Amino acid sequence: MDDKDIRQNYNPCTLGVETGPQNIIVRQVIGEGEEQKVLDIHVVVPDTKPAVEQIIDVFVKNLEINCVDVIFDKIIVRGEFEVKTIYVADLPNNPVHAIEIKHFRWTQDIDMPGARRGMDADASVFVEFVDYDCDEWSRAYKYKYGEMDCNDDADDDCDDDCDDDSDNDCDDDHHDHDHDHHNCNDAHNCNNHKHHKHHHHHCSREFDISIVLKIIGKVIADREVQIGAVGSLPTKPKG
Repeated sequence: MDDKDIRQNYNPCTLGVETGPQNIIVRQVIGEGEEQKVLDIHVVVPDTKPAVEQIIDVFVKNLEINCVDVIFDKIIVRGEFEVKTIYVADLPNNPVHAIEIKHFRWTQDIDMPGARRGMDADASVFVEFVDYDCDEWSRAYKYKYGEMDCNDDADDDCDDDCDDDSDNDCDDDHHDHDHDHHNCNDAHNCNNHKHHKHHHHHCSREFDISIVLKIIGKVIADREVQIGAVGSLPTKPKG
């Protein structure tokens, strides 16, 4: 048999003819979706930390997803993160301090038509927005919106219930503090500040943080596909 006869009898397409149809398993995306998670966090400065003069930065770190659960036509995404605030303390030398909130947990559901229990799911998350807000009377608020005046330091006196020595709660036998550097804005802190000469009444011990997360999820299922089926086309023309 010469080379020409060998080439004529050679069939390079053997899949489905010599080996038969093959069934393979493929991963198929059943559905995809995304949602925003809006979080408002109220922060109280612990007693071990000084009050806030000015907030420098607020940021989210160690953002992660702990688990993704699939239910009927929906997935549930759960995760956690840490948020850190760096601020200038209301102290004479204005040192920089930091407050951290660790293991702040969040949960978000995403509509996923076609999702069923037992299917696999995957999700990702990232931060879209971070901001903070303070009370309008606080110095941190004025620093943020550029409303600080050069005379503000000179005006840090007790303009509320503590400006009258005859009837204020800060006046006693040991009244040796300077009103120009005294914080009497909070009534429950009034007595505590009588021995602190450098505290301002505009300092704050509370503020709010706003965080917006974007969560993207998808549901994946295994599907069996047959390839190499024989007989789908006629081998001889009709007629």
